[in-house]
Amino acid sequence: MDAARLAQRVNLLGPWLRRVMGGPTLKISLDPGLGCPHRPGGVGPGGCIYCPPGGSGHGRGGSVAQQLSQGLARLQSRSPRGPTPRALAYFQAYTATNAPAQVLEPMFLQVARHPAVAGIIVATRPDCLPPPTWDLLAEMARRRPLWLELGLQSAHDATLERINRGHDVANFDRAVGQAHKRGLRVVAHVILGLPGEDKGHTNATARHLARQGIWGVKLHNLMVLAGAPLAKKQRAGGLSLWSREDYATAAAAFLARLPRRMLVHRLAADPGPDRLLAPDWAADKDAVLGAIAQALEIDNLRQGDLA
Repeated sequence: MDAARLAQRVNLLGPWLRRVMGGPTLKISLDPGLGCPHRPGGVGPGGCIYCPPGGSGHGRGGSVAQQLSQGLARLQSRSPRGPTPRALAYFQAYTATNAPAQVLEPMFLQVARHPAVAGIIVATRPDCLPPPTWDLLAEMARRRPLWLELGLQSAHDATLERINRGHDVANFDRAVGQAHKRGLRVVAHVILGLPGEDKGHTNATARHLARQGIWGVKLHNLMVLAGAPLAKKQRAGGLSLWSREDYATAAAAFLARLPRRMLVHRLAADPGPDRLLAPDWAADKDAVLGAIAQALEIDNLRQGDLA
C-alpha cells in the first residue's frame, strides 16, 4: 500500500467532533464510584495485569452532579473570552455499568438532561452489560449522542487469559452485536505490545475489529504502572517491552487494516507521570505521535486531532 492510501486510513476523532458538534469539544471525566467486577470488592488490587489499583479516571470524589459542575467550570475557565467548548460527559472510571440499571439510571439521566452536555461516553466491560442496562443505554442514546467504550485489548483468547482479562473474545463480539441491535456506537480499546504478542497478533486484532463493523477504536501502548500486577513481573525481569519505533510501526500497520470509516479515538496512552514505571518513552506523547506519523508517512499528528 502506498503512502497516500495509507494516510487515508487515519480517520481521526478530533475533526469529526468539530464537524458534528460544531466546534471544539472536550471530555469531562466522571467517576460514579462503581468499581470493577473483576476486582475483589470492586476496587484495589487484582484485575487485569496492566491496571493499577486506581484504575482509569478514578479518584475524583463527589457526586456525579458535582463532578460535572466542576468539569464545566474548568471548561469555562479555559476559554474566558470565547465560547466554552462543547462538553462530553465521560463515565470513565473503572466499569461504568457495574451496578443495576435502577442505580445507573438517575446518574445517567442527570447528565443527559444537562443543557451543557453535548454527548455521553460510557466506558465498560463487555461482560458487565445485562439486558436492563442495554435498554437504559439505548434510552440515553435517544436523549443525547452516546457511544460505548468496550475493552477488548486483544482478539486472542490466549492473550486475554494471560493478562487476566476475565472474559473471552466471544463475549466482546456478543456485546458488539447487542449494541448494533440498539443502534449504539461502539469504540473498542486495544493494547499493542501485550505479553506474548507480536505484530502478527496485533494485525489479526485489527482485522477482527474490521469484521465486527465497530464505529471507533482506541489504541494504547503497553505500560507498566505503579501498583499494577505487571510491575512485579517487570521488576523480576520477566517482561519485554516494545521500543517506541516498534510501537509506531505496529500502530501504523494496525491502522492500515481498518476500514476508512472507523474513527481513531486514540493513538497512544496518556500515562500519569507519577504512575509510569516503564517504558520511559511513553511519557513523551508528542514524540510517540511523531513516530506514528513517520511510520504512516504523513506530515504530523497532533493531540488535538484525537479529541
